Amino acid sequence: METMGRWAILLFLAFGLGFGLNPPPAGGLGQVGVIPGPSLPWNVARINAPQAWSITLGSPAIVVAVIDSGIDFSLPELAEVRWTNPKEALNGRDDDGNGYVDDICGWDFRDNVPAHCRHTPIHYHGTAVASVIAAQAGRVVGVAPKIRLMDVRFLDSRGLFYEKDWKKLVKAIHYAVQNGARIINLSILAKVPPPREVEEALYWAWERGVIVVTIAGNEGRAGVNWLGRYPFVLTVAATDKADQPAPFSNFGPEVDLSAPGAEIPALLPRGAVGTLFGTSFSAPHVSGVLALILSANPELSGREAAEVLLRTCAPLPVDKMGFGKGRVDAAQAVAQAHLQFPCQSAPPPVK
Repeated sequence: METMGRWAILLFLAFGLGFGLNPPPAGGLGQVGVIPGPSLPWNVARINAPQAWSITLGSPAIVVAVIDSGIDFSLPELAEVRWTNPKEALNGRDDDGNGYVDDICGWDFRDNVPAHCRHTPIHYHGTAVASVIAAQAGRVVGVAPKIRLMDVRFLDSRGLFYEKDWKKLVKAIHYAVQNGARIINLSILAKVPPPREVEEALYWAWERGVIVVTIAGNEGRAGVNWLGRYPFVLTVAATDKADQPAPFSNFGPEVDLSAPGAEIPALLPRGAVGTLFGTSFSAPHVSGVLALILSANPELSGREAAEVLLRTCAPLPVDKMGFGKGRVDAAQAVAQAHLQFPCQSAPPPVK
């Protein structure tokens, strides 16, 4: 009965937020649920991040944009990894001419203000995702704790977005690329097909060497999140503590690789720590490893970094189709990146 009750709570959290809304949301969070619990760094050990740290903990020159629900940088584990716009000053002017005034640490496309000036509450999701990528050691430790995180808010205070918001997502992608992100973590779920302009923005990012990482989805079925169906986006499924495919994870030929996504320790706004489930928290493991790859060898292109990532995955103990090349392996990926000389070209990820 206890197990049934737990899954009932998870299902309510996963689907309950969408009830009674008119019009229905076009998408939102990619998590299955949140269960309060202690910090358990099993996920970082499972992807062999500590071995990769013998080569690099990540470089401050490598920026990951978190397009999500906003990040609480008041938390000490995240305060030091906040990206700061080097060309912008807090003076009411657009010093760098990028069209955004005083965007010293990112932009809030939900409130249309600098990230540090938002006036609506942020949902926990973005902070949790950010902590998996790069939290410095404390109650939780991230995969790449010395890189920088760009706060690009897109989701509302309930973790949702609507069809009218697609243009905000396009602007968010352009903002991340134009302001120096090498990786975009997009742990959001599209419930309906995106318009062509979203596809064009994602391809535009890929063509400029920026790797977009997104989620497979959490319905436990074949077929992935709409944003994960493009061949120029890396799509991540979830594994559990036993290195098995997580039962809630979507799967299919569009999945590129897998990463831990069950019982993931993460920071929440205002200082709480939670244990989270969902492909939303698989994707940031991959974003963190990509950040380590580029830190170890910043001369690699986005295509080359993605190729290193995919060819070094560890096989899953159960050969289940639809979970990509296997589980991400930070140690193998960083070791190969450290030794690899950039080549002239490399193929995009194969769906």
